[in-house]
Amino acid sequence: MILRREGYFAPVLLGALGVSAVLVALLARGLSLETTHPALAVLILSLFAVTTTALALSAIIALAGLRPLCREVPRSETPPGRTAVLWLLCGEPPEPVAARAAEMLRALAARGAVGECDIFILSDTQGDAARAREARAFAPLAGQITYRNRTDPEGRKPGNLEDWLRRWGADYETMLVLDADSGFSVDLLSQMRLQMAARPRLGLLQAAIRLRPARTRFGQVLRLSSRLSGPVFARGLARLSGDAGNYWGHNALIRVRAFAEVTPLRRLSGRPPFGGPVLSHDFVEAAFLRRAGWEVDLLPEARGSFEDAPDTLAGYFRRDHRWSQGNLQHLRFLCAPGLHFASRMHLALGVLSYLTAPLWLALVLLTGSGAVHATVGAIWPLLAVLALLMVPKLAGLAAQRRAFRHRARRKLLLRALWAELALTTLFAPLGMLRRCWFILQTVVGRSVDWVPSGQAAGLVGSPGRPERIAGAAIMLAVALPQALIAGAGAAALASLLVLPVTLPLLAAPRLWKWLEAAPARDAVAEYYDRSTRRFLAMGGSGEALAIHRPLWADGVATRAQAAAHVNDLIARAAEAALPAPPDRVIDLGCGVGGSLFHLAQRWRDSAFCGITLSAEQVCLAQGCARAQGLEERCQFLRSDFTLPTTLPPGDLVIAVESHVHAPSAQAFLRAALRHLRPGGVLVLVDDMLARPHAQISERQKRRLAQFQTGWRLGHVPDHAGLVEAAQQNGFDLVDAQDLTGLLRLDRWRDHALRIAGPLAARAGLAPIPLFSNMIGGNALTESYRAGEMRYRMLVLRRAQSERRVEAVA
Repeated sequence: MILRREGYFAPVLLGALGVSAVLVALLARGLSLETTHPALAVLILSLFAVTTTALALSAIIALAGLRPLCREVPRSETPPGRTAVLWLLCGEPPEPVAARAAEMLRALAARGAVGECDIFILSDTQGDAARAREARAFAPLAGQITYRNRTDPEGRKPGNLEDWLRRWGADYETMLVLDADSGFSVDLLSQMRLQMAARPRLGLLQAAIRLRPARTRFGQVLRLSSRLSGPVFARGLARLSGDAGNYWGHNALIRVRAFAEVTPLRRLSGRPPFGGPVLSHDFVEAAFLRRAGWEVDLLPEARGSFEDAPDTLAGYFRRDHRWSQGNLQHLRFLCAPGLHFASRMHLALGVLSYLTAPLWLALVLLTGSGAVHATVGAIWPLLAVLALLMVPKLAGLAAQRRAFRHRARRKLLLRALWAELALTTLFAPLGMLRRCWFILQTVVGRSVDWVPSGQAAGLVGSPGRPERIAGAAIMLAVALPQALIAGAGAAALASLLVLPVTLPLLAAPRLWKWLEAAPARDAVAEYYDRSTRRFLAMGGSGEALAIHRPLWADGVATRAQAAAHVNDLIARAAEAALPAPPDRVIDLGCGVGGSLFHLAQRWRDSAFCGITLSAEQVCLAQGCARAQGLEERCQFLRSDFTLPTTLPPGDLVIAVESHVHAPSAQAFLRAALRHLRPGGVLVLVDDMLARPHAQISERQKRRLAQFQTGWRLGHVPDHAGLVEAAQQNGFDLVDAQDLTGLLRLDRWRDHALRIAGPLAARAGLAPIPLFSNMIGGNALTESYRAGEMRYRMLVLRRAQSERRVEAVA
């Protein structure tokens, strides 16, 4: 028998109300009640009570997530039933979905679970051209997936799911619901299916969701906030909800029979916006599942569940407008009979997240305009509000306290905290004002039209102009009464007090453009974006798609063979170190994919993934993969391989002349560990110092600095130091080869660089990629001639069991 887990939302609500009561009492003491109209005093205290209750609830939920959530999953005597993986589309680009479906098929095949899980692409896309594009994208997967397009997309997403339930639902025990931008690992799906099998009353299991890297500053702000506070908030929500959790509409495994019992939801009586179809249907479906006796659970520590964040403010606000109306519709469900208390709390928290926007605006206007008179004592409740706002962020940092033991990671986390705090402070007034407008439109009866997520988002008029007008109006509403009552000095002081709200609004047009722009590019990414095509055209290795140095071993006759020889060495080393050809190969710093394409011809049943910072290299690699018919087996991603990853780990990880772009050997080795399965093999080929840094001459130090600056390198290790660091990070040395003798350092270009490199350095041309490459290349060649540099290959195996990692100074 599975014991139900009771939640703790009732005492949490009492605690939040207690915190709010204390702050309201402090504010009441800080008000000048003799000079404030009693009705206004009651109004501001009431508004403050609601907003601080919402803040206290968020803070307590985050604090509840500080401690890891330990749950014992009972073993099931029966295997999991069949699962349908459902990707729901409505106008989104189909190519990324096809790539994710192909990757999932490969992962299912590797697990031997192809017959247990079937993939469905359920499309509501309209228009002949868009449908033809989808058909082309999914054609290579014909026979492996089921693709269906509805000509009449009645009922939107719920109608799409309902159609699947009628046609195929009876054949499956569970369904994994995914949006077009969702990604999901087979490892995580397998864990969730086991939980479903072990808990027969578990109706829905919602996975926490991570955001992928974004293209704009705004998208990065959302991702940064999610990474900082999201994990503790998810753990806290899971702990407090018990078995009455919530549903976020996608990235959830649902028991088909349970879902069919509570859907479709009936239309609300009356006309929209408060009547009609339930827009935010997912919260209501979770509440009804729990009312029907099914458990609804949240899996907070989920790696392998992710989605895209909106890259534009237009797209974000369009979605937020729909959510605003949907959450206000939830007011009609708060008193629905039979709902679990935690389900009511989920609905109430959603409503509060929108209703607090006009309440905060009212507080700003009442206090700033002088309608409510405050004393110096009012500073204490205001400081307490700031503290409550900081609690989720600080809890997110506290949850990563182990990282604070390392200086570099501590510095990175603190920098992320301050960046997130600054950017969200700038964005908050824009979000508050837009939500006020959304709520006003809903209250006056204007319903938002449902727009398919795949359609381009746009705003009528000049972006940011309404916010600028509103900012000026708020400034005037605050300053004018003060000027009339107390003079210019009081008006200036009031305007200064509301500046944190009005300044971002007044600067909204510029802020809007700045947030939607791409951030300054990484120096390494910019270097390769601007140089890759030149390397391929002038380096002589374009035929082999190589951006590394050729190796002239015995029997190598052509430049293409020399460029590809390192791939043969990697393949032989991997086959000697692994018991069988690798199922999955990951190239950290993959260039345009030359090494992966070479290995793909040798290992025809393997899957390959290349990671590079360069968007230009990803574009070229994907084009080459299509030209060679390898697009289903070779995946290329633009990302920083040193960042945490949601990708499935590989049996083999390779890094050819790329590990030196990491900030340090430690950073690279930790990244390689994350990308490798236990027992997997790392093959590293790169330039290494012949001696430790402390033993090289001053002249060589100058060469090394030119090499690092010219080629945008983060570090250059010595061989012995790198091996020692690898062993301390959980690797065992399998093999090491010195490949220096296979290099040719007497080419005509090497002699030309001896002249061009120093001249370019003296002329100050290092910032230009062409000349910086010359300067760095010459410094590297001179280092080899002086015997200070060696070209080596290391073969390292990740230990089968976790090993305690000591920090290396």
